Amino acid sequence: MKVFKILLVLSVFAGFTGCEDATDIVQKGELNDQALFRNVENMQLYLNETYDRFSVESDIVVSSVLTDEVALGSGLTVNDTHRFFVVSTNGYARSIWANHYSLINYCNRLIRGAALFTPPAGDLPAYNSILAQARALRAFAHFQLMVYFSPDLSNNNALGVVLADRVPAIEDDLPRVSNGTLYTFIENDIAFAEANLIEVLPITVSHKFVNFNFLNAFKARMYLYRKDYVKALQFANLVISNSGVTLAQSTFTLPANYPATTDVIPPTGTGTGSTTINVQPSNTPAQAVQRALFQIDQWNSTAAPAYRRMWVDADKGESLMSIDRPNNRSNFSSQYNTNGSYWTGGPLFDMGRNLFNLYTQPMGGGAQDFRRWCFVDRSATISTDPNSATRTDEVIVIDKYPGKAGSHTSNDIKLFRLSEMYFIRAECLVRNGDLAGAAAAIQLVRQARNYIVGAVVPTPTYASAQAAFADILLERRKELAFEGHRYIDLKRLGADAGVTSTDRFSQDSNNSSATSPANIDITDYRFTLPIPQDERNVNNIPQNNGY
Repeated sequence: MKVFKILLVLSVFAGFTGCEDATDIVQKGELNDQALFRNVENMQLYLNETYDRFSVESDIVVSSVLTDEVALGSGLTVNDTHRFFVVSTNGYARSIWANHYSLINYCNRLIRGAALFTPPAGDLPAYNSILAQARALRAFAHFQLMVYFSPDLSNNNALGVVLADRVPAIEDDLPRVSNGTLYTFIENDIAFAEANLIEVLPITVSHKFVNFNFLNAFKARMYLYRKDYVKALQFANLVISNSGVTLAQSTFTLPANYPATTDVIPPTGTGTGSTTINVQPSNTPAQAVQRALFQIDQWNSTAAPAYRRMWVDADKGESLMSIDRPNNRSNFSSQYNTNGSYWTGGPLFDMGRNLFNLYTQPMGGGAQDFRRWCFVDRSATISTDPNSATRTDEVIVIDKYPGKAGSHTSNDIKLFRLSEMYFIRAECLVRNGDLAGAAAAIQLVRQARNYIVGAVVPTPTYASAQAAFADILLERRKELAFEGHRYIDLKRLGADAGVTSTDRFSQDSNNSSATSPANIDITDYRFTLPIPQDERNVNNIPQNNGY
């Protein structure tokens, strides 16, 4: 926090920040806080800049790389984090720390600046709503830091992160505080946001800003991680019932007169790779649908499944909150594929083979899993003998972030989706002994991922709580892949589900040895990230165990 604060003071952020922390000299024409924060309109402009600092990209990628979601791609020679070599100078850890404290700093500057003037009575609701959004973002950033840097989110006495409730001075040394202290602070920020937030934006864009769905989903996730299952269930149910959002469906009707043996598909839309897909000639209805799914223009056609349209940002879908990423602003998918999510796009990471195998398994009742075709690009090469395949023989191209119309690599980041709320409901119901209720929640998500019209995914039957937790963890692995959940899910839920380690395929790690294992145990110290060394060089705070 302190090292990043120093960088902030020495930089000029879009002309917004003053230099009172660096020097007492007020220069002619300086845009300091007193000059900037004079009305609600300027506050809104600063809030817009604050949203631009909102980032979870590094969180998502480290969750993939440090678990079992990815294998090294053909465009990458080595990645130390992927081989579980994690030290205090780890780049992902530093990026997560810096990104979230950057957002917190912007929120705190806005909150401090707003106190410099009293708005007219007519502007007071907008004034308070801007502060509500800033405090909600500040709360979430603190929580996200806790997810990666606190050893035990369910223990109020465990060490958390630095609590940044103000704009600190250069000489301040802020300590790490307990989780309990952080949770109290977060809950107070959320309460203020709930009491003062005004939603005025149209539904097409409202999910890209702090809204009541975000606040309730945030609380559902936070209380789940805290193991307060009563509150987690309460807020998950509130979102499911009152959000106005439904599960995005994947069913697809085969176009009339579609040729049953079509093997080559004309390239359409944006970001397409190879013009062939890696399945046998269409001798079943499911295989015919597989081809037809990629013949449509998925970026613009309303015929595309709603679930796919959500991932190309052609539709809001089941998103409760997304971080806006317009074309040419942030190319997140280039974290997985250098130039685009297709075979020739320079894949840095492939989908892990064991994860891919999960999508190919029958869902029962004649249902087929659309995630096989939604998350893997059609240009992927799938080996018939993965045990002997090289990295160039098998390239399972990750296509969950395929870009949007006009871009190969820009996608909004889905921060909260309705699917997650059903998983939270299911987990909490198991804690309550309601195995049948949990199974019903899981079935609803699986049914939404089936693309065969008329097929019904059977409801699972759980013989024990452990079996239910294992199935919930399995479905979270499939549905929430590449969204930043796997890392914390293994840490907090793995033991209850009977899962003891990460689950990489043998060929997914080219550096397996005693010092660089293919998998690590879920109790391993690396399931808590190190406090970045840059921070500890200037701020005397304790390091996490193992580093």
